[in-house]
Amino acid sequence: MIFQRHLKIIAAIILAICVGFVIAWGIFIRSPLILNDHGLKFKVFPGSSFKTIAADLHSQGILKHPLFFTLLFRWRGDTHHLKAGEYLFPKGATPNSMIEQMVTGRGMVNHSFIIVPGQTFYQVRQTLNKDEALQHSTKDLSNAAIMKLLGRPGLAPEGVFFPDTYYFMEGSTDIAVLRRSYMAMQKKLNAAWSHRAQKLPFRNAYEALIAASIIVKEADISEELPIIAGVLTNRLRRDIKLQFDPTVIYGLGSRFDGTIYRRDLLADTPYNTYVHKGLPPTPISMPSMDAIDAVMHPDANNYLYFVARGDGMTHQFSRTLADHNAAVAASKKFHPWFFNGALIKSYLRKIFTKTIFN
Repeated sequence: MIFQRHLKIIAAIILAICVGFVIAWGIFIRSPLILNDHGLKFKVFPGSSFKTIAADLHSQGILKHPLFFTLLFRWRGDTHHLKAGEYLFPKGATPNSMIEQMVTGRGMVNHSFIIVPGQTFYQVRQTLNKDEALQHSTKDLSNAAIMKLLGRPGLAPEGVFFPDTYYFMEGSTDIAVLRRSYMAMQKKLNAAWSHRAQKLPFRNAYEALIAASIIVKEADISEELPIIAGVLTNRLRRDIKLQFDPTVIYGLGSRFDGTIYRRDLLADTPYNTYVHKGLPPTPISMPSMDAIDAVMHPDANNYLYFVARGDGMTHQFSRTLADHNAAVAASKKFHPWFFNGALIKSYLRKIFTKTIFN
């Protein structure tokens, strides 16, 4: 009898514990953990486990019962589905809704860094250094030191970073963003080179990259990229000086004031394609994928010349010097300033260039 009475007492205690656990569990799942009006920013680092997340939330005073949180992870079956990133848990977020965010990526705070096609590495670094969400490890380094950190000592940084939007978690390093961009360019350039047209006047993928970095500075509409690439490859095949203005501007650096003068066309810089035959020694900007594709598959034309039309966006292409001179003369005809796209474009470029180099 005594044994049975004790057994009943033990059973009652176990039942009470189970009922209490179920009630506490139900309260925990439904109770809001985030009470701040602005919510809570929380980082899930790559490789984080549900246990480390529970411990982090507990150390911040958000979780009183980390064991319940880990049990909820297991119960949901989400222990291996965490998505690394920075999350914003809104006010009123419950344990269940927080886990839902971390396994779906919903509510992730995305910081982004954009490399624009046609930007120089100088411009990329200027923008990178101003990004407050990044940890800056390259601000005081030389270009050569940065390339050494990326495992490519001796390689010029110009042109080797792929223009795109790169999302990152706050506190990521600038060199990590550059590494992603560099690896993206290597992958895309090599893939494009492996599928290039036959008999291109480039000895390797790097020369094609140089060509792409030039034509991306010349074209204002993507439809003209293959045509301009055709002009460039035609001149290379005929051993004619390229005479592309953007290479002259790049060679001048901070001396360029927005206008190309006759003296500039005669300046003996390694990048002056009015003085030197062939491609310049390095790219002059970060080329877009469209520009890379264009030089890998240039338009099959006989054009050797082109000049900007008065609309400031398109070009007139010519096969002979006589036709080109006529096109140049036509482009210089009077246009009211408010209809003259080329004039407006030149003015804006002058302002932009002075802003970049001053």
